[in-house]
Amino acid sequence: MLALLCAFGTATAQRHDVGSAPPTAPPPKQIVVPQIPIVDPINIGLGPIQFATSNASVSAPQTLAIELQSSDDRMRTCALADIAAPSEYLVRGHVPFAHSVRLDFVALSNAPELDAILTVELDQHLVSAILMPQDGEWHRIATLSYATAFSDPSTTPTTFLRTNRALLENQHYAAIFHAITKGSDGDFTESEAHLRILDGHAVITASFASTERTCDPTHQHSCDFTERWFQPDTTDPQHRFLLVTATGHVKPGESGDPIARSETFETAHLRTFTCQPVTFSDATQHFESTAAATPCFIPHEPPHDGQHEVPREAQHDAQHEPPPTPVIPQKN
Repeated sequence: MLALLCAFGTATAQRHDVGSAPPTAPPPKQIVVPQIPIVDPINIGLGPIQFATSNASVSAPQTLAIELQSSDDRMRTCALADIAAPSEYLVRGHVPFAHSVRLDFVALSNAPELDAILTVELDQHLVSAILMPQDGEWHRIATLSYATAFSDPSTTPTTFLRTNRALLENQHYAAIFHAITKGSDGDFTESEAHLRILDGHAVITASFASTERTCDPTHQHSCDFTERWFQPDTTDPQHRFLLVTATGHVKPGESGDPIARSETFETAHLRTFTCQPVTFSDATQHFESTAAATPCFIPHEPPHDGQHEVPREAQHDAQHEPPPTPVIPQKN
């Protein structure tokens, strides 16, 4: 009986007499908008660079450099395995000779002993092993490789690796790697990665597209290019840094000229510069952007003072003067 009364009461509660409140509308459905992750331009990835960390005891860097040039296949195989070269070079009977071997001793960490970078140029790869001394032994803590043919003269150990003073602790060094992804009609993207040894581990502290070029295959439109570099902020060069992005283009008639593809030519045609503030995060051990990019410099306008008006003739002449050459921020 009670159940019938509850059912009757519920049914009658839905009825509304004249003048009563209208029924309550059901709550609207919540639309869930998927969150698109924002890619930080200072950490966009390594592009064609392969990076693998490790902790393997190996021979001394000088010994490995000699073994990589040995006429003994077994000795070369062991040396290639010690630097973690791609597996295709470790097949018996197909162990290649290195086209070049480069050994750098440099302070990548804050340890008193120098670390080592052993770079080998193989038939289809450039390989750099990061070696660190520890307790009287040498350890391979990372390997970076870039798939590029030896027949391509534009990629060499020098274009792949350079060392420079670290931005965060300029008494130490950073290893800076470059690799290019080529497209059609001269298009390409160059990736740049900065490596340090922090707390005994090899860490990529920054990675960004350092150069980009996009051209119209018909040469009817301009070629657009972008250059990026990393530099200290002069307001606090020990703790604040800037990712500078410069853009420019060449005219359609110039884009097909071989000289228009040179770095010097492109740098001379850079016209807009934006600066993005960056700081180092101890939590992630990466450089991270702290604000959006803004123009690196704002054009200075003369004060609006009626007593110092520019004569009409001078204004007319100024309209026909070439624009001033922009001041390019210094690359690191």
